[in-house]
Amino acid sequence: MEESKVRFHETNEGRETSQGFAGFEGNNVLLLLVSVGISLVLSQGVDNLNFPFWGNILVMAFPIVVVSAYVFGLKQGKPHSYDIELAEWLIIKLTGINYFSPRQVEQLKLPWTETVKNSTPPPPTPDAKNR
Repeated sequence: MEESKVRFHETNEGRETSQGFAGFEGNNVLLLLVSVGISLVLSQGVDNLNFPFWGNILVMAFPIVVVSAYVFGLKQGKPHSYDIELAEWLIIKLTGINYFSPRQVEQLKLPWTETVKNSTPPPPTPDAKNR
């Protein structure tokens, strides 16, 4: 009669999960928290202006909508620097200024990239003759 044995395998489930809240993952949750804080501060300022109820809602929703559009459109699920590279590309296309052109980049002067001016080998040392 054969005994059944239980095999244990390491699964690393914790490494494969991502933390999130309301669709925001990782550090993007901090952007959501900041936008909620800005909305609360704006609500106090708008409340003093005696706007109607729907006006308060629109003003309070603005930071959250902008941050949500930014995160879901340009950050989450995209490569690491997608938002920055897209902004650089848009600036270059809209202004017509090619900021990253080779004309505006200074050439590095590194010793190993310089051409060798003296191609003759150095004279042998006196110690090399005695061998």
